[in-house]
Amino acid sequence: MAEIILGEASKEIAKPVLRRLMNRGIKIIDGLKTDFSIEGQEVSFQCPENTQKWGVVFSTRKGLLSGKKDFPLQSLRKVSVQSLIPFKDVTDSCVKPLSSGGFELHYARLNQGIPHLLNVELDIEEPRFIDNIVYRKVQDDTPSSEMKKYWMHAQLKFTDIFEKMFSDVRLEDIDFDVRVSTHEDINTSVPGSFRRELEVMVNWMNETNPERKAFWNREHLRILRARRGGSSKGQSGILRLIQELQDIFMPKVFRTFVDVRKDFYYHDALRGIDYYTAPFPTWPKFMTVVTRTTLNLNKPAAEGSLEFSHKDFKTKINDLFKQCKIT
Repeated sequence: MAEIILGEASKEIAKPVLRRLMNRGIKIIDGLKTDFSIEGQEVSFQCPENTQKWGVVFSTRKGLLSGKKDFPLQSLRKVSVQSLIPFKDVTDSCVKPLSSGGFELHYARLNQGIPHLLNVELDIEEPRFIDNIVYRKVQDDTPSSEMKKYWMHAQLKFTDIFEKMFSDVRLEDIDFDVRVSTHEDINTSVPGSFRRELEVMVNWMNETNPERKAFWNREHLRILRARRGGSSKGQSGILRLIQELQDIFMPKVFRTFVDVRKDFYYHDALRGIDYYTAPFPTWPKFMTVVTRTTLNLNKPAAEGSLEFSHKDFKTKINDLFKQCKIT
């Protein structure tokens, strides 16, 4: 019952917002109709930017060689005009901004009888607009020995309202933040001897007492001698190893362990804000993988999955330690 009430409440919030967004597009089209022939139109929502984009294909009428029309729009972000035959951007020659907000369309530079595409991008003032009209869910599955799978589902809410207000509409690049856990894989891959060596190095760097600093220096040399292949250059080797471990979490590298399937696609990978301490904050406990999908009235729902190959991830970490002869 609570879900029904919340759904109806969200619907009532969405109605006036969608009506305002629709009316802004209608004003643009009605303004063009007085002087041009409308050949087609589309509307889309650019989800990451929280903007609405109206695209209108229009043709000039015979004898329309001069004049201009104002399109006052307070939330205008971007406007462009392209000639479609030949395809050419003519924005700079026929569009001028209005000081009060909006733009002027000058007719003299438009080719007579040629279709043009007007794109108008408008800010959506409601910051949670996309959250209010799209249902998003991410669910993780029981991990196998090789893979961790995360299921993703997106659903356009209130399709009845959209169908009444728009002939067609697209919601482009809807973000999904998938929190991919790496904590356990790091915890089981980082050797205890490495943690101890890090601890000794940190204590040595932070120590100001000469006697204690000498103690930590001797302790570090002892660890190096105990490690196969250890030498006096071990400190620089450890620092290089730390950097190589950090590089695993760079988006381009971490991307190689991730596979996004079906209706979603990979966009980016971001470090989580919680860090694994060994003995100081070093590597993130999780990575946020950003995936995206697109919905429209013909396809109001999307299903997909993200697979994280934690076996390959652990192998990569283990190989780095083997190269430094740390076990």
